[in-house]
Amino acid sequence: MKGKIGFLAAAAVASLMAGQGFAAGLDQKLHDMLPEKIKSAGEIKVGTEPQTPPYDFYAEDNKTITGLEKDLRDEMGVRLGVKFTDMPAQFASIIPGIQAGRFDLGMSAMGDFAEREKITDVVNYMLEGTSIIVLEGNPKRIHKLKDTCGLRAGAVQGSIPLQLLDKQKELCPADKPLTVMQFPSNDQIKIALQSGRVDASMDTTGVAAYSLQHQPAGGKKLELVTGAQYAVGYQAMIVSKENPQLRDALAATMQSMIDDGSYAKIFDKWGLGENKLDKVTINDAARFADYLKLD
Repeated sequence: MKGKIGFLAAAAVASLMAGQGFAAGLDQKLHDMLPEKIKSAGEIKVGTEPQTPPYDFYAEDNKTITGLEKDLRDEMGVRLGVKFTDMPAQFASIIPGIQAGRFDLGMSAMGDFAEREKITDVVNYMLEGTSIIVLEGNPKRIHKLKDTCGLRAGAVQGSIPLQLLDKQKELCPADKPLTVMQFPSNDQIKIALQSGRVDASMDTTGVAAYSLQHQPAGGKKLELVTGAQYAVGYQAMIVSKENPQLRDALAATMQSMIDDGSYAKIFDKWGLGENKLDKVTINDAARFADYLKLD
C-alpha cells in the first residue's frame, strides 16, 4: 500500500512540475531506482546553505531558494517523480546531518575530496575551484595565497577554503603569521571584510564571482583576485554511505539530463557553461588528488 501511495504522490509531483515548463516528465526507470522509503515519502530532504549564489540563495522575498543547484534539483524531481525539499542549514552541519539521517542529500556548492569519500558517497556533476576575495582595489596587494602571511583571512566553518587557509598558515614565517578566522556563513565574512576584521577571504569561484557582480549599491565593495585559483575539482551531491540506491538514482538522473541537453541549458542560464561535465562520476576525488596544492 505504501508503495502505491508513494507512486501516486510521485506522479502528481511530476505532473505538477512538468506543467511548469521543465524539459522532461516522470521517468519510470529512474523512479524505480529510488529507495522504497523515499518513494513512499515522495520527497528527498536536502541540506543546503542558501548563501552561495549562483548555486543556492534566497530570492528577493528572502524566503524562496533559487539558483543553479535549485534548478537542477527541480529537473531531477520531475524525472524521479519526487519533491526535493530544501532544508536550510549552516554549511558545517550538512554532512553531520546526512550521517544522522536528518538530510537525504547535501547539495550546497560542495566538493568531492578524499576525506569526504571516507564518510559519505559523493556524486560529481560539475567542476569548480576556490578563489581569493579582497576589498576593492586590493589595498593589501594580495595576488597569491602566500601573500596573506602577516594578515587576517576568513572562511566558512567546515569548508575547503578553511583547509587551504589553515595549510597556508603553517607555511607562513614566524614573523609574519597568518591569522585564520572561521565564520558560520559567507554573508558574515563579507561584513568582516568590509569592516576590516579580515583582510581576505576564500570562497568557491563561481559563488564569489556571481556575488561580487551583484553587490548592493553603497558601502565598501569587494573584488575577486584574478589569476589565482585553488582546490580545482568536482562539485558534488553528498549522500550517506548507507543509501547507495539514492546515490545511484541521483547519478543516473543527472546523467540523463546531460544526455538530453537540459543540464547544459541550466548551466548556460547561470553563466557557468565552462563548469559543465560530460559524465557524472561517483567518489572520483582521486582525479584531483593534489587539490590542496598551494603556490
